[in-house]
Amino acid sequence: MRFVARFRSACRALFRSRQVNRELDDELRFALEELTERHRARGLSVDAARRTARLELGGIEQIKEEVRGRGVSQTIETTLRDIRYGWRTVSKAPLFSTMVAGVLAAGIGAATAVFSLVNALLLSPLPYRDADRLMFVWQDLTRAGYPRAPLAGPELQDLRDRSQLFSGFGGIWANTVALTDENEPEQLRVGLVTPDFFDVLGAEALLGRTFRPGDEADGAPTSILLSAALWKRRYGGDADLVGQQIQVNGRPANVLGVMPDSFRLLLPVDSAIPDDQQAWLLLGRNAVRGPRQQQFVRVVGRLEPGVDLEDGKREIAAIGQQVGREFVEYGRDGATFYGVGLQADATREARPALLALLGAVCLLLTIACVNVAGLLMTRAAARHHETAIRLAIGAGRLRVLRQYVIEGLLLSCLGGAGGVLIAEGLLAALVTLRPASLSRLDATPLDVRVLAFTATVSIVWGVLFSLAPFAQMLRTNVSAALQGSGRSSMGVGHHRLRAGLLMTQVAITCVLVVTAGLLARGFYELHRVDAGFRDEGILTFKVSLAGTRHRGPERVNTFSRQLRDRLRALPDVHAAGAISHLPYDTVPNWGSPYLPELVDDVTQAGVADSRAVLPGYFEAVGAELVEGRWFNDGDGISTMPVTIVDTRLAARLWPGQSAIGRRIKADPGTTGEPRVTLTVVGVVRHMRHRELTKDLREQVYFPAQQSLRNPMAHVIHASGDPERLVPAVRHVMAAIDPTVPIYDVRTLSSYTRDAQAVRKFTFVLALAFACSALLLASIGVYGVTAYLVVLRRREFGLRFALGARASQVLGMVMRDGARLVLRGSALGAVGAVASARLIETQLYGVTPRDPLTYVAGIALVIASAAAACWIPARRAARSSPMESLRLEGR
Repeated sequence: MRFVARFRSACRALFRSRQVNRELDDELRFALEELTERHRARGLSVDAARRTARLELGGIEQIKEEVRGRGVSQTIETTLRDIRYGWRTVSKAPLFSTMVAGVLAAGIGAATAVFSLVNALLLSPLPYRDADRLMFVWQDLTRAGYPRAPLAGPELQDLRDRSQLFSGFGGIWANTVALTDENEPEQLRVGLVTPDFFDVLGAEALLGRTFRPGDEADGAPTSILLSAALWKRRYGGDADLVGQQIQVNGRPANVLGVMPDSFRLLLPVDSAIPDDQQAWLLLGRNAVRGPRQQQFVRVVGRLEPGVDLEDGKREIAAIGQQVGREFVEYGRDGATFYGVGLQADATREARPALLALLGAVCLLLTIACVNVAGLLMTRAAARHHETAIRLAIGAGRLRVLRQYVIEGLLLSCLGGAGGVLIAEGLLAALVTLRPASLSRLDATPLDVRVLAFTATVSIVWGVLFSLAPFAQMLRTNVSAALQGSGRSSMGVGHHRLRAGLLMTQVAITCVLVVTAGLLARGFYELHRVDAGFRDEGILTFKVSLAGTRHRGPERVNTFSRQLRDRLRALPDVHAAGAISHLPYDTVPNWGSPYLPELVDDVTQAGVADSRAVLPGYFEAVGAELVEGRWFNDGDGISTMPVTIVDTRLAARLWPGQSAIGRRIKADPGTTGEPRVTLTVVGVVRHMRHRELTKDLREQVYFPAQQSLRNPMAHVIHASGDPERLVPAVRHVMAAIDPTVPIYDVRTLSSYTRDAQAVRKFTFVLALAFACSALLLASIGVYGVTAYLVVLRRREFGLRFALGARASQVLGMVMRDGARLVLRGSALGAVGAVASARLIETQLYGVTPRDPLTYVAGIALVIASAAAACWIPARRAARSSPMESLRLEGR
């Protein structure tokens, strides 16, 4: 009941303040009149009685304040009054307030933008039902140079049959098909999936339905599932399309359904399943019956409700061990399966870069707020006389603290609001710069979680940097301030706090600059990598002959040779050829088991990356022939099976010997078993096809005439800009067969840039943060040095009057600044060593403790800080002695 009474009293005081004030005035007037009458009754005159009553009652206004101060309403009213006063104070100094809010907006905006990325990629769940129960299954083939390998079809079935903790396992593989209906032929990126894939993933169709197990039964019609983008672009969003037939690879397929706009396949980048799939077809029942050496299926599993992720991992590992013991194909090493949470694995490559960026932007925000703290200390110094008067007339120091905090919060809220606007612009820029592997950034929102982060950052930092001027206020000598001598003594007394802020800025800046330097060195070394082929001046495009009239080995080979020969005949074209897998493409990698000719034990087979190559490809990309010859048109279907191996495979099988004329058993037909004996006709220097930063497993190449692949990627090496050949290429294709579409027309160098994109993205952002930190730290050094010069102007005036030279004063100021900068740099070097470990995975060709980068980065910070010190130092050296003494006396 007491709480209710207090609540009612507070509400009445807040919403009926005038009535409450009138009632309080009436009560005090009645009490004064009552005391006056009592004193008159004792024989005093009216004036004497009233004077005595006032003295006895006390100050009327003090009584009112005391009565009001005992309620919650007074606290609220006082706070509102402080807010109004704080706003007036802020608005009276528009230049200062704009500067503070601008610095905060830049720091908070950058932090908000990067946190939005972290939120979208790392914190927000994947857009699937109960996404935390999804796992991705890999196979460890480290011995074959493939630590994160897909599974074979039978291994997917093993997981389904033996698992007790999973409700299902779905598989997918990427390929292409051609739409050949009445519209212009179009090549599509499709996912070949098992019937339960979408059910395991937890994704529903927008129209129609997804696949079911009965859809792959014998005699069932071919079905296709379309993406929303394809449905709208090619078919105008016609809802009646579901249930109708379209032509896929020249054959009818029923449109089973349309997926929603928001659906994307967010699988690990190295799964080679692009997230921009345009359609989905069934993988087919034969996929789970293939050989165990044919690993191509990407597998996603869904845990049963209530099953822990670690339990699921243990079961998958146990199934791998069982399978490895039961089947001789795995040899003595057995099979190693391992599962990882899909959420974590889908962002595995981006996570280190994003966390490093989040740390960098937090450091940048710290520099900005330290700068603001220094600005507020300077402003508090300018207002020390006002503060002294407030303390002298009875204001408590906590009340002054509240005023400082309110002013700081007002400024931080302005900075936070500006930061949200800046974050919107930065996000748009980040989406433009983002690499293809971070395509989820396209839908990065400033949602409630991000805005809550911004609000929290604004409030916390608003309170923290308000404490700096309050600490200065605690040592204010009220008497000295009122007598006009407090300015200098206060500034000198707080030199340590200002010096600490300056060293903090310099230290953090060193961390950011050195980190950016390491990333720059790594990016430079990445550009210097010799991948074993050239990518400049080369145009690429892909052709799929599935569903066309070019069926059978003879027709396919005739078409390929005819296209290559006409491309060679184009002006300024030096070479042309084709390959099944372009370097750094998202097409799933092919692997071929291989054995020396006289070895029959398949458990001893190695696994090599395999490529089908049309004569002319190696010459077009400038590959290095170590010995032997390239493929030629004589290597046909009816001739001796031949192969070209890379230097790693040759060194492994025939160390110190020539590989030419040797024979190996391999798998040009992708059966999963090394059944075909091939003669080595050439050895090519190892090329980095899959990753720029790693030499992975050995490579074997088959002539495309003997090892048919579809689609094929054609390459043209030409003089000048290769993209100018695109119209001519389309004309050539139309002349050969206008029903065959070409797609993915782009330069080979663009594939290389994509392989470098994540590191470039990280480097560009780190460089931007480092430059911003360098600028803010320079401003901070300038501000602190300039303020200290103002505080010491009387000292400098006396030195000049006693005969000091300008160079001595200049050197004095520079030495004081250099001392602080060097201390901050030493702290920054230690911090840089620690932070460099966090970005180690993003570095290539440079160690996290590269001395050259540390020396150059710290030297840059010191040089920038020295330049910032030079300006106020020169001003001090040029000051007039009389003017300095006269200004100090004011």
